[in-house]
Amino acid sequence: MKYKLLILDVDGTIVPYKKGALPSPRVIEAIRNAYQKVRVCFATGRPLSMMEDIFAKLKMSGHAILNDGAQVIDIKTKKTLYERAMRKTDVKTVTAILENEGASFFLNDSMQNKITQKIPLNRKILNIFTMHEMTEQKADKLTDKLTHIPTIKVSKTHYGSKDSFELLISHQEATKLHGIYEVAKVLRVKKSEIIGIGDSGNDFQLLMACGLKVAMGNAIDDLKAIADYVAPSVEEDGVADVIEKFVLNTV
Repeated sequence: MKYKLLILDVDGTIVPYKKGALPSPRVIEAIRNAYQKVRVCFATGRPLSMMEDIFAKLKMSGHAILNDGAQVIDIKTKKTLYERAMRKTDVKTVTAILENEGASFFLNDSMQNKITQKIPLNRKILNIFTMHEMTEQKADKLTDKLTHIPTIKVSKTHYGSKDSFELLISHQEATKLHGIYEVAKVLRVKKSEIIGIGDSGNDFQLLMACGLKVAMGNAIDDLKAIADYVAPSVEEDGVADVIEKFVLNTV
């Protein structure tokens, strides 16, 4: 199968869960080589401000799916191609629940692409994410408190380690699947022509949007269960392994 689009998660996939981490030299080389044969797109929960260093390191252009699918941008021009901000009523409801449960959180302000702990007036909020690590039990409890709101989605992701978690709360149409759909539509690429690589709970929809589903060796077990291929871990440069196997070595 000749693939045309490679979708990469960031944390736990191209970089380890470590503040300021950059891709290893092998992963950088592999992504640059892949870029010569297929389109490469990142799909991450990070805002633009937290991706600039990686974009610069990889000398990337093309598209990026940011804020867990709430935004799709053109990397070179920074133009927003797709955006789904949270409803104001949902922001108020979610923050009230988190405060009542004693959970610390940040709000991502779409206009400034910065994070804040207060609801900014007359500005859109792309998503809300908890700060400080939580046990899985605490994360699941908070998720249960939020699931009655029909117009949001709640993603549980790793925070710094395999046993620590955070929640990312967004509009129901702000998912990596929605973002990939928008990119594929612009590039005129079919689902069967897409490789997706991820590791965490918010990567289920990433993989489900792709023809070849790849889970990292450090991925959660549920993600590995739906994967077509399990790559080596992020510490073992698993992304480079996937690129070499499914992109560079194809005829």
